[in-house]
Amino acid sequence: MLELQDVTVTAGSRTLVAGLDFTLHEAQRLVLVGPNGSGKSTLLRVLAGLSQPAGGSILRPASAPGMLFQEGALWPHMTVEGNLAFADPEDDAAWRRHLLQAFDLASLATRRPDALSGGEQVRLALARTLASRPRWVLLDEPLAHLDPAIRADVRERLPRELDALGAAAVTVTHHADDALLFGGDMLCLSGDGGWWSGTTRLALESPPNAVLAAFCERGTVLQARADGSGRAAFGLGLSLDCGVAHASVSAYLDAASVTVVRDGGTPIEPAGAGPDQALTPSPPEATSGRDDDGLDGLFIATDQRGGCWLRVGDRLLRSADSQGALHPGDAVRVRIVGDPRPLETNGSAP
Repeated sequence: MLELQDVTVTAGSRTLVAGLDFTLHEAQRLVLVGPNGSGKSTLLRVLAGLSQPAGGSILRPASAPGMLFQEGALWPHMTVEGNLAFADPEDDAAWRRHLLQAFDLASLATRRPDALSGGEQVRLALARTLASRPRWVLLDEPLAHLDPAIRADVRERLPRELDALGAAAVTVTHHADDALLFGGDMLCLSGDGGWWSGTTRLALESPPNAVLAAFCERGTVLQARADGSGRAAFGLGLSLDCGVAHASVSAYLDAASVTVVRDGGTPIEPAGAGPDQALTPSPPEATSGRDDDGLDGLFIATDQRGGCWLRVGDRLLRSADSQGALHPGDAVRVRIVGDPRPLETNGSAP
């Protein structure tokens, strides 16, 4: 349906993506991720034909894509209904009523965009993107500017509407939770020409590089430089043999490998847990030679995925432990019960 072969995308003298190959099939969902400035929006414009690649070839479908820009680009002189009608080549009133209901806009049909809230404008932009019944869509951060309740609602509605249309979609997102709903496949840009492609679930459950590890926020990215023997020491008693002397090395420490106990070794109970549900420290043999008493640390904060962030020395570590009983700044003992896993260089392409 959409096929890229050896595509290079640049911004001035900077190469954003080099040698990109991928095919978007009928009804396929792809999420496009990467740090700010890595070229996600630029690549989306290239896919749409609004900008040209610096090299390579792109075979596009015969039909035009539905495209949602970050700024929405609504027609300010038209009502909500008018925006949808202008984008509907079949002039199908029943279809437009469906979209108004699907995106909770029915009561706002006679308003103009300047009379809508930011979230309502985003929902209108999404509805208008689908009004032409496109066979493929390009969505640049479609859930930006939505408050949490509406965000969760639209995050579930949008995939259903895409399913009903049978439309393929490329969606830019900065949120791992959105990625799981919006795409079975993922393309990750590193911003220095490198890229990675694979399944979204693999990327989130076992991130292969530092960019994806930072994106999924389910562990800690460690960085060090290998010594003359090819061994990289990350501090905290953590090291690994990378096999290359004096190389920069990135590694991933899964949040499940970091456990938290109170100062003195007492297990911390999650908020609402009973004594039988206390987090039990791992046995000594699981510490891989590190101090069984743990490391001095400070509790920083819980996160939205049910884990927490800790400061140990000059490092921030993520733990999968839920620490509802702690407050920011509380002293804790931290035990690391697993080993780091090496990550690919960010600039490496498959």
